[in-house]
Amino acid sequence: MNVFTYGSLMIPSVMVAVTAKHFQMLKACLNEYARFKVKAESYPGIVFKRDAATDGIVHCDVDDLSLKLLDDFEGELYKRVSVRVEANQSGPLIAETYIISPEHLRLLSTEPWDP
Repeated sequence: MNVFTYGSLMIPSVMVAVTAKHFQMLKACLNEYARFKVKAESYPGIVFKRDAATDGIVHCDVDDLSLKLLDDFEGELYKRVSVRVEANQSGPLIAETYIISPEHLRLLSTEPWDP
């Protein structure tokens, strides 16, 4: 399974710290989602926004155990969903990503997050 990351998990050492694995990485863009800072935190969240786009990284062929570890890392603040991303090297891909859960939208600021 492919996983699109747009925050701290774009950093290879963070992904390895969470999963203990290296995955092939592709630069990609997720259209119709905007990235904002989570209030009082150093990491972002994304929400649907029709005229937006978020750059990130696709980690390719993530195994089930690593996906479970990523789910645990992201916690209840995020919900994992399937999205279509545009990968620079290979065109459109289906990937899983983590969006802010609807019940936690109040924790998202209006300040854009920039890696």
